[in-house]
Amino acid sequence: MTFKINQQLQELLFATAYKMIGEISISQDISQEAIRKYLSMSKPASSIHNPRSYVIKIAIHLSIDYLNKKKKERENYIGTWLPEPIVHQEKAFHHKLDLDYGITVMLSRLSPKERAVFILKESFDYSYQELSETLDLRMDNCRKLYQRLKQKIKTPSNNQTAENEAKKQLIQAFIKASQTGQLDGLINVLKEDIALYSDGGGKISAAKNVLHGIDICSKFLLGIYNKFTERPRIVMTEINNELGFLTYVGEHLISIGLLELDAHKISKIYFIRNPDKIHFV
Repeated sequence: MTFKINQQLQELLFATAYKMIGEISISQDISQEAIRKYLSMSKPASSIHNPRSYVIKIAIHLSIDYLNKKKKERENYIGTWLPEPIVHQEKAFHHKLDLDYGITVMLSRLSPKERAVFILKESFDYSYQELSETLDLRMDNCRKLYQRLKQKIKTPSNNQTAENEAKKQLIQAFIKASQTGQLDGLINVLKEDIALYSDGGGKISAAKNVLHGIDICSKFLLGIYNKFTERPRIVMTEINNELGFLTYVGEHLISIGLLELDAHKISKIYFIRNPDKIHFV
């Protein structure tokens, strides 16, 4: 059977690399490099039992190599590091991809091989033997690792339409409360144990550490929107296959935001403010 290098495969490789490293341009480079390595390998393609799986493994190993090289840089990052958001008005995909932002954030807190175990098992249903061979880990270690990660990482709802409709209503309430300074209105849409992540990369003002709790987070949010002399303009749009929002002051984009919901309230807020991560919008 002839193995076709098509757009669907290229997008799948991009999504795999993106979930591993959380950087758009590098993920594009890795997807292209994985295909180049497959096409230029010395052994005949006919000897590869599963070419699709083989090229995915190449992308995983390239991602692990990149993360190992960037380990010190990530450790020295100023403040909270968040993945680059994929704003779909700028990046069009021809096939539906698994790009859940919250999961990508959770994966970014793991070691490279832990990320690979979760992605290969969750997205591609690798057996523990395949995981062991691919990542040079013991089978029982792969099993225990995946089971632990599965308990920790909440996979997204299958009903994305209903999820986005709920997010739309909450974002609208969130926007109204934030812009009018109505603390009660804001508290009504936030969970008691809400967490707020803000990534400025040391280049622009942002909360240096993750904020926890409804009192701290609500006051921080009101402080953000009240500090501008011109009222910020908030626009809802699709980000990482889910509903998020862009915040502008005048024509200047100041942040990209995403929410996570739990029990019909906002449980997590992500603000990406680092200019290097939002300049492409």
